Amino acid sequence: MINRLFGTMLGQILAIIAGASVLTFLLFVVLLTTLYPTIPPPPPWPWPNAYRIAALIDNLSVVPPTDRASMIAAASQPDLTVRLTQAPLPCAALVADARDLQEALAGVVRDPTTNLTVHSCDGGQASSIDNIQVLVAFGDQTLEIRTGRRAIHWFPLGSPTFVGILLFLCIAVVAMSAWAVWRVIGPLRRLSDKADSFGRDIAVAALDEEGPLEIRRAARAFNLMQERIARSVRDRTRMLAAISHDLRTPLTRMRLQLQTGDAGPLQGRLLRDIDLMQSMVTSALDFLSGRFEQEDEEWLDLGVLLTTLCDEFEEAGAVVRYDGPERIRLFCRPNAITRALTNLIENGCQFGTEVAVHAAVADGRVVIDVADNGPGIPADRIEDVLEPFVRLDPARSNRPGSVGLGLSIVKEAVAAHGGTLTLLARQPKGLVARLTLPLPPSGR
Repeated sequence: MINRLFGTMLGQILAIIAGASVLTFLLFVVLLTTLYPTIPPPPPWPWPNAYRIAALIDNLSVVPPTDRASMIAAASQPDLTVRLTQAPLPCAALVADARDLQEALAGVVRDPTTNLTVHSCDGGQASSIDNIQVLVAFGDQTLEIRTGRRAIHWFPLGSPTFVGILLFLCIAVVAMSAWAVWRVIGPLRRLSDKADSFGRDIAVAALDEEGPLEIRRAARAFNLMQERIARSVRDRTRMLAAISHDLRTPLTRMRLQLQTGDAGPLQGRLLRDIDLMQSMVTSALDFLSGRFEQEDEEWLDLGVLLTTLCDEFEEAGAVVRYDGPERIRLFCRPNAITRALTNLIENGCQFGTEVAVHAAVADGRVVIDVADNGPGIPADRIEDVLEPFVRLDPARSNRPGSVGLGLSIVKEAVAAHGGTLTLLARQPKGLVARLTLPLPPSGR
């Protein structure tokens, strides 16, 4: 499910936005951490100083006097100076910062009997890191701690640094997003260019199916469209050439007959010539219009249809026999299947003296063989005869009204049902036309 989502254009755009957001956040955190290591800010005044002083007092109260000097030296910091003295000089003032520190120390120092006082030096007027004095009695000595309220430089929103960082991040995000979106829509641009070139010159050149799922589907549809248009143009060109060639003979006969001035005795011939031309034109138009694709599908008893067709051809004087199940349920376009089977049986009767129709159902499909004992088709021409407007000479070129569309129509009709048409050589002579059609699921 997730892979399918990210395969779509929507999923990839969402991934781009999410990736850009995460990268922007990480860059922002790295830059802030590097330039302003105090972010996030420490606890508010006076708690950081109060905890440090309380910890120092508690530790000094439990260590031997000989070790206090080394502990005091280790505890001294630029904003916290510590020393043991015999006679400290206490400051006299007590401003707000000093009172806040005194109240905080009263709550965090463990020993409530500790003699501790807090004073403000310099009257608390100047902002300094040592303007607060903390005095703690340790026997005959006094621990003097000097500290102050250190100014915390919070991130300056209007500073050039802040503006520069945001500008850099915006440019980076825009550039990365533009590059990523360009990568996504690149296949669309190539599809547009290919469609434009195909519109100017109908030459089939397959487009690479790449990019998101929707673009791959569009490229696949475009490739199929190219093939269909090119095939349609070729078929129409060949149709016009075939019809113009085949109509020349009956038209010439009709012209000569009409020029005699007496069409009465020749009326039958004229009508046959007209029927011949009508048959050729109808076959060509039916093939090019693809009417079988417009027909609705419904249930058909294929066994009954095959039996009926064979009986009709036998009644017309042909030798046709059917061997197969009496009932074969097939969900299909009935007219298309009927026309395909009729064409195959009619071809067999035209080029042979006997036709055998065999049907079998196996592995979820029905296989129909229409075999004749005619001259057959050379192995190197089997693929050619399936193309529209192709007729073989001399064995199969004398059929009146034929423009070489019979097998092409069968092939198109079967392909529309997901089946195949295969031509096989029959021994000792003849041809086998094999139709393979998939059957619907048993539960349908």
